[in-house]
Amino acid sequence: MRRWDPFSELREMQYEMDRLLDRFSRDVPAATEPFGGWIPAVETYKKGNDVVFKCELPGVDPKEVDVTVDETGRQLIIKGERKTEKDAKDEDYIHRELTYGSFERRFTLPEGVKTDHIKAKFSNGMLEITVPVPEIGTKAKKIEVETPKMIEGEKGVKKAA
Repeated sequence: MRRWDPFSELREMQYEMDRLLDRFSRDVPAATEPFGGWIPAVETYKKGNDVVFKCELPGVDPKEVDVTVDETGRQLIIKGERKTEKDAKDEDYIHRELTYGSFERRFTLPEGVKTDHIKAKFSNGMLEITVPVPEIGTKAKKIEVETPKMIEGEKGVKKAA
């Protein structure tokens, strides 16, 4: 039996708000941060008992990517930097759309995640982080209701045993 946690619903609401706000921020093409950084696109989905984060990082050196979980064990943090290529001088550009600089993404993890089981791999500009999520709580179970056993007494009258 689990002890009731009055803040578990608040944490779940925070997780849902993070997901909602992240979904809306993805609608802005080439989203940038106010200080010249950029925000890489991330997809999150469930795969069996795992939650998978796929982060699009084209042009980022895997050595420049840092994946951590904060001290509470509830925040997944993805940091990195896409460095400017030195193909041309700034004054030689006619048109620029690519964004460079540092980025940081944070995601609230479900309760009970064992951080030492999280795995990350980087291939072809995609970072994939797999977070095993333990089952929390119990599954639905039917409980049989006991009733007193009736026995037949004198003259066919039934009595509780």
